[in-house]
Amino acid sequence: MRSFYYRDNVFSFEGCVSVQTEDKWCRPWRIEFSHIDLFPFVSERAGEASGIRLSFETDSKNIMLLMEEGYEGMKLDLFINGRMYEQYACDGNKKILFRGLYSCMKKVEIWLDPNFPFKLHEIGIDDNSSIKTLVFNQKRWVHYGSSISHSKQAASPSAIWTGLVAQKTNLHLTNLGFGGNCILEPMVGKMIRDLPADMVTMKLGVNCHSGALSFRSFEPNAIGLISIIREKNPQIPIVIISPIYAPEKENNRASDISLTLVEMRDILKKVVDKFREYGDNNIRYVDGLKLLGPEQEKYLPDKIHPDADGQYVMADNFIKHIIPHNFIQDEL
Repeated sequence: MRSFYYRDNVFSFEGCVSVQTEDKWCRPWRIEFSHIDLFPFVSERAGEASGIRLSFETDSKNIMLLMEEGYEGMKLDLFINGRMYEQYACDGNKKILFRGLYSCMKKVEIWLDPNFPFKLHEIGIDDNSSIKTLVFNQKRWVHYGSSISHSKQAASPSAIWTGLVAQKTNLHLTNLGFGGNCILEPMVGKMIRDLPADMVTMKLGVNCHSGALSFRSFEPNAIGLISIIREKNPQIPIVIISPIYAPEKENNRASDISLTLVEMRDILKKVVDKFREYGDNNIRYVDGLKLLGPEQEKYLPDKIHPDADGQYVMADNFIKHIIPHNFIQDEL
């Protein structure tokens, strides 16, 4: 087989913010790796590959991925020409093989596991085959959220709810769902501001229930986060989504200074109303209960996170209530 490395520029990681490159391997990140110290707490979750796709075009019948580290239980979803073709369940071996593929030129996207980092040494293809980067002309959607958006509960890498939305609407996804770390941080706002985006959605609140942001700080941080993103994106749609249903957090406080989810929904709606009063007609508020409400509690086995089936419920409700019809693209 012929081997190719990241420096050869024949494949890309889509849905990441940056790529760490070492002598023998590369690793996609969902933050700017060169400034990793400016993202305290977030960096651990940002190194997990939720929503990231390894993408290229090839006519090879066999594809080999040689990993720098092997992870037992890691799953990879192979898509060919936009459709699910095969899932690979890793046994800890560093060598991953997809065999017997179509011999014609085809678009290959491999969805990476949201539970693991992904350190790739090289890609191997058949000796008489070619490989080149894919060109994407989809509209770009950047989503920011918590573990509910990180979606470790999904049955497979491509079945995270944001991934399901992207597949059904032909959007180019960057999923900034950081388990336990959606705290409306200014550096994340700056990062989102600088990413190419045609739409930004932010599902805010649940990680602040612990008191990470209080009644005094939650609203100002939400205002600041939106304002930072608007600095370079004055016209794109921004959708602010409040927390989905979480029965044990709806009306209960974690501490004297923390907010309930009911209070967060009210505050976020008022924040969006203020921006609209100041002339921002492209910002919108959506109640998170429209994505998953009390009538769908059966999809919350731990009372917080949607399970594998809940990912599909979230995706369908997101498309129904959040994405404008004129934003959805036909399949290319």
